[in-house]
Amino acid sequence: MRKILFLLLAAALVWLIVARGALPEPAAEAMAGAPGWDGDTYNVLDWDLSSRPETAGRTYFAEMDRYFLSRTPTAKHSRTGLLAGENLLLVLAEDWRPGDVGAGQTPVLYKLWSEGIRFADYYAPDWYQGQEGRLFALLTGLTPTTVENRTSLALLGEQDVLLPFALARGLGACGYTCRACPGADGQDGVYAALGFSSVRTSGAPGDGLAELAESEPFFVCAVLDEEDGEAALEAMWQALEEAGLTERTAVCVVTGSGQSLRGGLFLWGPGLEPDAVAAPCSDLDVTPTLLDLFGAAYDSRFLSGRDVLADGTAGGPVPLVSLYGSAYSDWVTDAGRYTAADDRFLPADGRFGGTQQQDRYVSENRQAVYDRYVFSRRILESNYFRLVMGR
Repeated sequence: MRKILFLLLAAALVWLIVARGALPEPAAEAMAGAPGWDGDTYNVLDWDLSSRPETAGRTYFAEMDRYFLSRTPTAKHSRTGLLAGENLLLVLAEDWRPGDVGAGQTPVLYKLWSEGIRFADYYAPDWYQGQEGRLFALLTGLTPTTVENRTSLALLGEQDVLLPFALARGLGACGYTCRACPGADGQDGVYAALGFSSVRTSGAPGDGLAELAESEPFFVCAVLDEEDGEAALEAMWQALEEAGLTERTAVCVVTGSGQSLRGGLFLWGPGLEPDAVAAPCSDLDVTPTLLDLFGAAYDSRFLSGRDVLADGTAGGPVPLVSLYGSAYSDWVTDAGRYTAADDRFLPADGRFGGTQQQDRYVSENRQAVYDRYVFSRRILESNYFRLVMGR
């Protein structure tokens, strides 16, 4: 029965590709034509990929170089580096779906919501990988894929893949002590590959925060398995208060799951003014947004997500559901929502002047989502950054 179901899904995907035409090869301009970006203005690094002897004459890597260098990076802005040197507590409360946020019902979440930045149109995409896909997207800013039937997160631990712009690696380069509290044993290798220096699976996620005060700044990523997310969040906040860390610690809470496609993102920190962000965003955008806020050096052209707080980022496509785990995906923008299964776009307003303009918009965004999937997979399967960095 399972074999028959697999064959039916495969046939459906083939039919879909034939029916609407396969997407073109990943778009890439000539490397020489890529514009030069100022690192003081944009989140870019000085990569001289064109002179690397490792990729000379190798089409596979040359295509990757051209694609990344042809992308437009995100700009730095007034909040860039605002949280530099502060501690960071990132909490994934996947099974917690809070209802009304109020001072009486959910006091800690209400504090984050009322005093920090809340992202009103946040999505928890269905990557067909469960929590592993979400953690990979959250902590790397890359699209979760599969390589030889292995999830992206599993491949990291097995192949020692280098991802220099993963959140823990970016903060670690800034002198942060990075600890993961995944709530399950056996993932030390995965978190080490992500850049975490220690993994703590025993006790409550808030345990041990006081001892981290001796090695500030620190970054703690905690996965809450409890159904009562507010109680766990309250306990973590109390641990911060008892250790005297609240004035030096930013808290980022991510809720929801891919089953409903909707989630929540709340960010509170010293010096952050209350704000509401209306732009569609997802798990992919957490790492680049936090790297910018904490002043970490990274190159935004290599990530699937983007800094949601940067100017001019509202229109980018946010993947929602990967069709049968493939590169074809539903997506949403501020202009509407696209469904891959029937190749249908439902515009949100009347901004398009005609069918031709809308078709071009849909084609460009389909291509963008497709490219990000393909090149995220290539980064993993080739260990691209170890080659780039000569290690």
